[in-house]
Amino acid sequence: MKIFAAYNPDSEVRRLSSSGGVFSMLAERLLGEGGVVYGAAFDENWEVAHRRITSLEELAVLRGSKYVFSNASTAYSDALADLEAGRKVLFSGTPCQVAAMRKRAGENPDMLLVEVVCHGAPQPDYWRRYLAELCTRHGKTIADITSVNFRDKRTGWKNYSFTVRFSDGSEQSEFHGANIFMRGFLNNYILRKPCFRCPFKYPDGSQADITLGDFWGIEKLKPTDDQALEKGISFIIGRTLKGQQAIPVGVSESGFDFDTIARFNHSLVNRASAPKDFEKFNLKAEKSKSISDLICCHTKESLTLRCKIVIARIMKSFGLKS
Repeated sequence: MKIFAAYNPDSEVRRLSSSGGVFSMLAERLLGEGGVVYGAAFDENWEVAHRRITSLEELAVLRGSKYVFSNASTAYSDALADLEAGRKVLFSGTPCQVAAMRKRAGENPDMLLVEVVCHGAPQPDYWRRYLAELCTRHGKTIADITSVNFRDKRTGWKNYSFTVRFSDGSEQSEFHGANIFMRGFLNNYILRKPCFRCPFKYPDGSQADITLGDFWGIEKLKPTDDQALEKGISFIIGRTLKGQQAIPVGVSESGFDFDTIARFNHSLVNRASAPKDFEKFNLKAEKSKSISDLICCHTKESLTLRCKIVIARIMKSFGLKS
């Protein structure tokens, strides 16, 4: 196992990525070799499903976090067909999706498996309901949405915002701790039940060649300028020899140990815990007219969070970044 800190030298790609833009670098290399890349993308209804891409022009749709469990049902068989046809394949996803692909493909030398550190995956139905309610509040429809960004870094990599933009130029943008969907996600109410017994955590559960995540806490481990922290930095774990050989040369720094990065990124080693009233929440959700109101009732903003929200709003009003 080798661990690196890295970010994409292309500042625009890095800006559009959730952290350091490393996934794009891995994908670009494989596409340049005539390979195929699979990853999570939004469809025409802003639901999340795995998509197959074969060109650099398509890569943008796979960038950025989508905090919804992706429908990868056809991606597994399509990826196997690509392997049988002699093409190289990069398959990315949550640890459970990567493990499912590993089980199907085995130790295939032409397949690179890339997982993202996963807090847990929200149920697609809750996302569908939330987005419909958001549109209704703004007098819009799903068809009016032009982009969804779970990790809008205009307010910073750490203090990112959740942003939905509409065709008339308007947008709904909130500090992530203030957004109702993100509160449901981060407080584990809208996660899938299997997430609470996830067997794919480090050090023994991962089935990936490469693990990517936000390098939270890097400023405590090495001198890091504010601009770098503003734009986002990734860590890369080369778990297998194949994964280590695929890591881009010249844009990464090694010398980090696993226990240190895990201390700052708990989701790398710990599965999500179900709230005490998780079952009650789900029973209410079946009858509730508003999933947003229900999440609001079950998640309370701490004093620290309220202060962060106020500061984020003030800085946004002055066009500043935190």
